[in-house]
Amino acid sequence: MRLSRIIGAVAGAVVVGLSVPAVSEAYPNLYEGLEIGGCGSYDAVGKVGAPVACDSVAAQYRLIEQYQLTADTQDQRCGPHATLSYHHRTDEGFRLALYCFTYNMTIGSCWDLTNVNDPHRLDCAAGSPASERITDMIDGVTTENPCPKKAIVYPRLDMTVCVAPN
Repeated sequence: MRLSRIIGAVAGAVVVGLSVPAVSEAYPNLYEGLEIGGCGSYDAVGKVGAPVACDSVAAQYRLIEQYQLTADTQDQRCGPHATLSYHHRTDEGFRLALYCFTYNMTIGSCWDLTNVNDPHRLDCAAGSPASERITDMIDGVTTENPCPKKAIVYPRLDMTVCVAPN
């Protein structure tokens, strides 16, 4: 009898307006299903991105690290080769996942390297005057010496990119 009164009182309390904090909703995960080695686009102004085919002009970034986060790993950071990080989070800011990207530079692709710290992939056929074609990529080398024409050196990425006008 006592148990039924407690249950009834609890049920009545809920009905009259006592509320329990709602479970936090997560923002949409822009990179849901993207695996290591996959590519993504990202617009920093609009804060929108999506998985894209790695050979598309929209594929500015390649996923190099991915972490599912817990309460104990909220401070997880990307490694030194990441050039972009994206946190999938809840409305309250709780981090659910961390995606770490680097530039999706590949031999034969074209880029606007005017600002080497913010390169933009271009369509090679578009004929942009800023377009430079990647002719070689040398990991573990951070000097301009191995490139016959022009080199972009990324010391933090431990990489040299050889380019030629497109």
